[in-house]
Amino acid sequence: MRAILLLAIKDLFRKTGLMLIMALLFGTAYGCYFSISCFKGNLERTYGVLSQEWLVVQQSSGVGEIHGSRLSADLERQLIQMGYENPIPEIHQVVGTNYANGMLMRGVDLVDYPRVTPFTILSGNSLQPGDKSRLAIIGKTLADIEKVKVGDTIKVRGRDFLVEGIFKTGTYQDNEVWISLSDAQQLLNYGKDVSIYIIPDGGAIKEGTILADGISVGRKGETAKVYGHEFNSFYRFLGMVAAFAGIATIITLANLLWRLTWLNSREFGIIRTLGFGNRYVVLYLFVQATLVFLVGLAFGMFISYEVVIGIANHTSSFGLSVDSSWNWAVFFTSAVFYYAVLLLGIALPALRISRLAIPSLLGRD
Repeated sequence: MRAILLLAIKDLFRKTGLMLIMALLFGTAYGCYFSISCFKGNLERTYGVLSQEWLVVQQSSGVGEIHGSRLSADLERQLIQMGYENPIPEIHQVVGTNYANGMLMRGVDLVDYPRVTPFTILSGNSLQPGDKSRLAIIGKTLADIEKVKVGDTIKVRGRDFLVEGIFKTGTYQDNEVWISLSDAQQLLNYGKDVSIYIIPDGGAIKEGTILADGISVGRKGETAKVYGHEFNSFYRFLGMVAAFAGIATIITLANLLWRLTWLNSREFGIIRTLGFGNRYVVLYLFVQATLVFLVGLAFGMFISYEVVIGIANHTSSFGLSVDSSWNWAVFFTSAVFYYAVLLLGIALPALRISRLAIPSLLGRD
């Protein structure tokens, strides 16, 4: 057995260039598939969180939580009359001049906003009632994209805001910059108008209620879930393409390994004359396939972490991005699947060469 192991390894390393090409071929396909799978796995966590405590009053277009709407301050009095003593006003808007520099802005009531969205301050401080104007806290994803830290300034619609803190929610809101409601109203020239009102669930108003012409009630997080569904459809398609590309690559690798084995058929004939059984042919192919697979897997992880995930995590489109991190469950599942396909690919050639008579392997009729 040791002789076969050494033969398989030495033979493969004698063809180092070919081995590296095979490994790079597999690693590229696998790295892309793994990255896309990680993005898909994080979509539900990022864009699929629905609040069980809060409802959103917004324009019936249904995108008030992200791209904003505009509601009159008169609506607040109507909500109070319906039994909601403290409807929470917010402003949501995409600020920027194009897709590249757009960012999500949230103007919040500094008294009530921590009740509405649970968050953790990673560095610096949160906004507090009585803070001076032109202060902001920003989400971790936005901070990474803009390369901003506490104490720096960030431009919001052309005006500088001092970054007081960096927060994390684990949702799409990590793409947002949060400022006070009054600052947001001044920036957008809204006067007393706002984008949405947030009210607690369980009162007279139910999800789906139409309060007035063009004004409806939805569950907090519903808008993000719609965007998440659209993202997921796109990544599902990319994942399917990457999976088929990976399978095609594995089949190509199996064929190349088979060709390498066939070139060494004379050596197998000699080994068979020395009393080694057919199972050593399978072992030979298994060793070479495993080496190529492991080298390709390492290269695929490098591509995934340094290139695909690394670049995509610092890219946004009009304020929205899809953050990702390594998912070990996806890694092990996909690696086992591709390895199983590779072993299946070498099984048939191994069976074929093991059935050949020794004279045929030695090139004699």
